[in-house]
Amino acid sequence: MPLTPTASACHYFGAEIRRLRTRLGWSTYELGRRIHQSPDLVRKVEVAIRVPSYEFVKNCDHVLAADGLLTSMWALLQRERRIRLLGTEVSGRLNPAADDRAVLDWLLTHPQPRPSSRLLAAGGDAADRLRRLRHIDHLHGAGRNHTDVTDLMERDLPGLSTTAPEIAIGYLELAGYQAVDLGHDEQAQRHYLDALRLAAISDDRLYGAYIVGVSLAHLALHYGDPRHAARLTEAALRGLDTAESSPAVRAACRAVLARAHARLGDERACTAALRHAETDLERSNPALEPPWIAYYGPADLADEIAGALLDLGRHEHAHQQAATAIALLDPIRVRRLAIEHALAATALARSAKIDEACHAARQAIEHATRTTSFLVMHRMTMLLAEFQPHSRMSVVGELRELASASLGRMAFST
Repeated sequence: MPLTPTASACHYFGAEIRRLRTRLGWSTYELGRRIHQSPDLVRKVEVAIRVPSYEFVKNCDHVLAADGLLTSMWALLQRERRIRLLGTEVSGRLNPAADDRAVLDWLLTHPQPRPSSRLLAAGGDAADRLRRLRHIDHLHGAGRNHTDVTDLMERDLPGLSTTAPEIAIGYLELAGYQAVDLGHDEQAQRHYLDALRLAAISDDRLYGAYIVGVSLAHLALHYGDPRHAARLTEAALRGLDTAESSPAVRAACRAVLARAHARLGDERACTAALRHAETDLERSNPALEPPWIAYYGPADLADEIAGALLDLGRHEHAHQQAATAIALLDPIRVRRLAIEHALAATALARSAKIDEACHAARQAIEHATRTTSFLVMHRMTMLLAEFQPHSRMSVVGELRELASASLGRMAFST
């Protein structure tokens, strides 16, 4: 049966098992005998019908001399097992209806003039802590300080929700993003919905639009539901019609809308959304934007454009945009740089520029090893899947050796 390594972590794992097994000249019976499993189970794992156990993964890594590359995939395989237990579709893990109810409640609120909570919180201890936590998150990924974020939320969130709601929303939004970064999508949805409810209660229309059109919509894309992502971004843009002006928030929402259209194969709608996003961002004055959107600039838009073009199959243009994003990104955003180099490498691999793709992939892995991020680990693994059809090339073999030595150190459980 032909394999599709890039379809999922399980598909790539199965393809690697088959590649390593056939390289040694072993049958499924022989591999099964050596790892004390049935040949039928080996066959089902190879074609991604079954998700392997940790014992299966560990023993395969040992007998096939994979040098830790197979065991480094265990967290990804665990996540796929949870997905399958809760439904055959990834979206079965989350509840789009919960998004819809919360978004409708938010849209039906009537914003009133209010003093800016960011003025109340400016320079305060809570705002300073939030800035530091975001900095560490950009630098290392969520694994480094997620416990600190959740501890501070438990301690400070009730008070901040009334005295400085914008800071409280910021904590919830960061906690949601970190949950995605650790592979806990359901937890991310809960944090984002709590942030949206607080935005509605505190009449913060602008931050609410960001939570709907960027945070929740990106989560919908992450779990494979571009139609829901498009609905969310369109709702956010409607909500922005009654909010104070923020071109950066509009640009961010329109960029996610473009990604949703690209996933749906609608190039015309994608292009239109990107044009609007570019126009919005050109109008943005960072000094006048809320502090929580201050990060968003040309590098972030280039990243979204690159992702959209990759989804549309325009691989060379996707690589150009990824290169632009890499050149513009702040060096402290190590996680984003790892993901961006992986996107560039994927675009090059799909353009059959394997030597260049391997060079970009090595840069991605170099940045990845400086993070503690499930999301980065997933991207690196699926990047390696792009090279599976070219396994006999020496440059790909060297890349795989680097990945085995480097990614094994990143392995962690979700």
